[in-house]
Amino acid sequence: MVNDRGKIKWTSLMLPEHVEMLQQMGREIGKAKPPIMDEQQLEELEQKVRDIQVGKTKASMMYSKGRDVEKATGIITGLKQSEHYLLLDTADRLYPLRIPFDHIIDITLH
Repeated sequence: MVNDRGKIKWTSLMLPEHVEMLQQMGREIGKAKPPIMDEQQLEELEQKVRDIQVGKTKASMMYSKGRDVEKATGIITGLKQSEHYLLLDTADRLYPLRIPFDHIIDITLH
């Protein structure tokens, strides 16, 4: 039976800069940059926000959280136009999720 130590056996042959670069690449895998939206997409998103009826509208949305893109589904329980965010009450969270307007990528109203 072969006792293979995987990456451990190669680290002594690698420069510290290469090890650091590989670790950085590993941290960035799976992280996505939020897409840049054009004027038409922004207008469609604003129209969807205007169509929301607080407490009655069920929605699925994609939003950016840091460098990640998250998905959530629930009922929109609050819409704060002056503070530029909405509240989404999901089944898996104790408190409503607060999503700033500028982090919203897409909304699908049900």
